[in-house]
Amino acid sequence: MKKAWIIVDMVNDFVTGKFGSEAAAVAAKNTGKALSLIGDKLPVVFTLDTHVPADPEFMVWGEHCLIGTSASELDMNVSSYDGYIIRKRRYDSFLDTDLDPYLRMHNITDLYISGVSTDICVAHTVAGAFFRYYIVTVVKDLCASIDPSDHSKALKSMKKYYGTRIINLHQFLAEVL
Repeated sequence: MKKAWIIVDMVNDFVTGKFGSEAAAVAAKNTGKALSLIGDKLPVVFTLDTHVPADPEFMVWGEHCLIGTSASELDMNVSSYDGYIIRKRRYDSFLDTDLDPYLRMHNITDLYISGVSTDICVAHTVAGAFFRYYIVTVVKDLCASIDPSDHSKALKSMKKYYGTRIINLHQFLAEVL
């Protein structure tokens, strides 16, 4: 078993921008701390929600994470750390990206997943991983939802429908370090 950590959409618009929240800021800060402790012990992939002008998703959410703006760049808490960067236009980090080939090329079988928003892009990325036969663990306190009430519902749903293991930051660090 080879493991990797996928950090979903820890971008400015979702941490401090249009959809930012205190919970997302805390998740970003704690993600940065975890990255500093982990170093090169675990491959890291950052997915960045990035949209083109007039993207159809804007009909649902309005303009956000526009390509070429700071809104779609990594939050300052995580931007100084190394990791493979994938720009994506869909909720699922696997859809129309090179995430699956990248993981397969490195013989990754198990994924830790965290990020923003728990109930949208994290949940859809977990589904994408499940459908591609990865073993998935979500680090719950490194995640946040735009609507805080959706966070715990999403965690329960991922566990129920995809067999996702849900752990906290302490457990994550104990497993990786």
